[in-house]
Amino acid sequence: MIRFGALSLALLSFALADAAAAQQIYRHEPAKGLIRAGQKILVDDGRCPRGQILEVTGGTNPGLRARQGQSTERERRCIPRG
Repeated sequence: MIRFGALSLALLSFALADAAAAQQIYRHEPAKGLIRAGQKILVDDGRCPRGQILEVTGGTNPGLRARQGQSTERERRCIPRG
């Protein structure tokens, strides 16, 4: 009986960890400054063809160019839904 309880607890913890790892899908792209450089988010705003979703990778803030070197823009690409 103890083994069954331990097994149930282990399966429950894996299920909760998997649900927490699911990435949030935004309906609109967040405003500038709200995505960290290199952070990837998914946006479902209708720009991509059916069966695909927009992946946005955060860039560096152009206003900080003098302090941090050259800035980069956000990268956007359509990827298959998964």
